Amino acid sequence: MLILSLVLNLGFLGFFKYYNFFVESFISTFALFGKEFNYSPLNIILPVGISFYTFQSLSYTLDVYFKKMEPTRKLINFLAFVSFFPQLVAGPIERAKKLLPQFDDLKKFDYHSARTGLLLIVFGLFKKIMIADRVAVFVNHSYGDIAEAKGITLLMAVLFFAFQLYLDFSAYSDIAIGTARIFGFKLTTNFRRPYLAASFSDFWKRWHITLSSWFQDYIYIPLGGNRINPNRTIINLMIVFLLSGLWHGASWNFVIWGALNGLFLIVFDRFFKLEKSKGFNRILTSIFVSISWAVSLVFFRAQSFGDAMLVFQNIGFSNSEILFNFGLNSMEFKFSILLIIGMMLYEIIAENMGEKLMVKFYETKAIVRWSLYLLLVISIIYLGSYGSANDNTFIYFQF
Repeated sequence: MLILSLVLNLGFLGFFKYYNFFVESFISTFALFGKEFNYSPLNIILPVGISFYTFQSLSYTLDVYFKKMEPTRKLINFLAFVSFFPQLVAGPIERAKKLLPQFDDLKKFDYHSARTGLLLIVFGLFKKIMIADRVAVFVNHSYGDIAEAKGITLLMAVLFFAFQLYLDFSAYSDIAIGTARIFGFKLTTNFRRPYLAASFSDFWKRWHITLSSWFQDYIYIPLGGNRINPNRTIINLMIVFLLSGLWHGASWNFVIWGALNGLFLIVFDRFFKLEKSKGFNRILTSIFVSISWAVSLVFFRAQSFGDAMLVFQNIGFSNSEILFNFGLNSMEFKFSILLIIGMMLYEIIAENMGEKLMVKFYETKAIVRWSLYLLLVISIIYLGSYGSANDNTFIYFQF
């Protein structure tokens, strides 16, 4: 039954997401040796969110097989677990032993859960519409014309995309978690201020936490993890990161992106011991980790390997005169930077205060809380980034 589940789940994922990629790679490899094949790619429509609910359902099968949980006897509960609407499309990837039992509980309206859930939704919309979609205009224009977007324009596009990806994806997670909370369900936190990470391993404990932990529990640890000799540990880490890259998309660019992040973790964490930095060096470490991550994302965002190489060729600090020719005028550009700075200041405060921040917020006077609620909503409506130049789709919908 385990083998049947693995074959069906990974078979569907492999066909819909990777069939054309592997066939084209196979043909290209043989072409290097003078063998030519005629091939017409299949026009396969990728089911929305297939990577997420495939991994979620596999976690159930594997946990039951390894006796980490008892199998459910209620089919409707299992189907509800796999297709739970708030996080179906882009996560968080929930474990069955956490989410499945929640479908047995009688749900009653809880005021605190509802208001915290609604605040998470509004905060997610703020990150998505106010910041991520605004900088996306600049990123899309820059990556859409790499030959013209030279110097500092490409430099800012690379940095902006790092914030776009984070704010876009964490916004979806906030909205999903908030929506579930209104209905009485508790989902796993998926992001925890990754750009304040103390090392690359710390970064992956903060970024897309549910996917990172999935790879750790079901691939890295079964391969031996770090319990064996150091050389095998390095191989295990690279396998996980290569698979993580491939999970994100059927492209060698994603594989390169995964390999780079695997190398970052192996080289800088294992040999330079970044996590031991203190004081001012701790700040420099977070900046170094974030910039390295942003550089790796060139392969994540570029449409091809050639485009990625062109970005690295043309990037720099020159050509500032063309900076405002790529979707954002001077005022919009500066406003985007101010919003990013404001978001990072909030994250620094949240990092230092932890859960006390929200406790203190809910203890403040009602007029203060409602003023903030109204400010967020009005800002989203009147200052949000809308219009024909915007593609407001969540980035991770494509995975």
